[in-house]
Amino acid sequence: MKEEPFKIPPSLLAQINECSNGGYVLFTFNSAGQPVVHSNFDTPMNAMALEYYINHYIKTLEAMNLETSVDFFSEEFEIEEEDNEDGGEPDWSEDDEEIE
Repeated sequence: MKEEPFKIPPSLLAQINECSNGGYVLFTFNSAGQPVVHSNFDTPMNAMALEYYINHYIKTLEAMNLETSVDFFSEEFEIEEEDNEDGGEPDWSEDDEEIE
C-alpha cells in the first residue's frame, strides 16, 4: 500500500482563517520539496491588501539580502593598502612578470 503524502489538514487551515481577521496566505513545502501556497480571503479588498503587503515584504527581504551579500563580499575581497613612505602610489613593478 502506497503511503499518502502529508497535507495540511483542512481543519488547521479553517482555524488559521478564524484567527486571521480577513484572510491569510501560508507558504509551505510539500513532502516532495515543492512550494505550496494555501490562501483564503474574506473579501477581494482583503486579498488586495494582503497582496500589497506581501509585495512590500518581499522587496524588503530582497534589499536586506542584497545588503548582507554586499557586506559579505566586500569584507571577503577587501584590498589592504600598504603604507608608502612617500605617500604616493605603490611600486608594482616588482610584481610584474614578463610573459614570453
